Amino acid sequence: MKIIAVIVTYNRLELLKKSVKAVSAQTHQPDEIIVINNGSTDGTEAWLKTKPVTLVTTTNEGGAGGFAFGIEVAYTNGADWIWLMDDDTIPQKDALEHLVDALENLKPDHDHIGFLAGSVVWTDGSEHEMNRTYTLNDKKKLEKLTLEPRDKYRFVQFGTFVSMLLSAKAVEKVGLPIKEYFIWNDDVEYSKRIIKHGMAGLAVEDSVVLHETPINHISNVFRDTEKNLWKYRYGLRNELFTKRSHQGELQFWITWIHRMLIMPFRIVLGRKTHHWPFIKTVWNTSLRAVMFRPGIRHVKARTSKTFQAARVAERATA
Repeated sequence: MKIIAVIVTYNRLELLKKSVKAVSAQTHQPDEIIVINNGSTDGTEAWLKTKPVTLVTTTNEGGAGGFAFGIEVAYTNGADWIWLMDDDTIPQKDALEHLVDALENLKPDHDHIGFLAGSVVWTDGSEHEMNRTYTLNDKKKLEKLTLEPRDKYRFVQFGTFVSMLLSAKAVEKVGLPIKEYFIWNDDVEYSKRIIKHGMAGLAVEDSVVLHETPINHISNVFRDTEKNLWKYRYGLRNELFTKRSHQGELQFWITWIHRMLIMPFRIVLGRKTHHWPFIKTVWNTSLRAVMFRPGIRHVKARTSKTFQAARVAERATA
């Protein structure tokens, strides 16, 4: 069983150093560590060249593009399982060991598992609000799963790329994350897509990682600062497409109308400052979401690893 860790980074060298150090010190070592460097300009590439990692430097297509590319590279390199994380993810030393233990306990049902989701905490040890895992209780979705329930590992609604152990078989079945998302919601859409295709997402509570963000709260237009406004230009649009893809046209349009007509008043009432920039962003993203129809890109079956590896390397340096 080959496990490859994939870390996506952009201009956060000091955090990346912590992440690479923690992954390299795991009690169960990954077979390979791939770092997708999204064109960093802070010395990241030079530092990574001194470390025992597989460095892939590419143009910046955001976290979504980085994870899509990283999954493709890991799959091409023969991974059976792909451990995904951001550059501000610092796993506890036994995080991967617990994920591997879960896989051992779940034999021989690996073909029915899409991903394992670890626990994510903040710097003070509390649960990270942005990366909570929610139990899957929807009967229709549960009926689609081909895995019988397990007492120790609960089914989840979706996972996060802050720490996800992804099955290569899921990649073969559902394709890659949507790189056009650029940032935010790509992991939610991707993990929901996996579950929609009948492969379960399971929570492994003992596998713990630290998500070293400046603050610990759920990002929303009522509380966030103006400096993060650019992320909402992608995130709000992406949420609407995810709604359309996984809940249908009716729910898409219900949410669209709410954002166009009701959310502006809630922003006025809920925010203390910068009302107009956030209102404009809600309107603009809602309008763009109407015509936003990105496709799903699939990987080619691993029939010739040498040919595939050459193809990926060629793309990375293009």
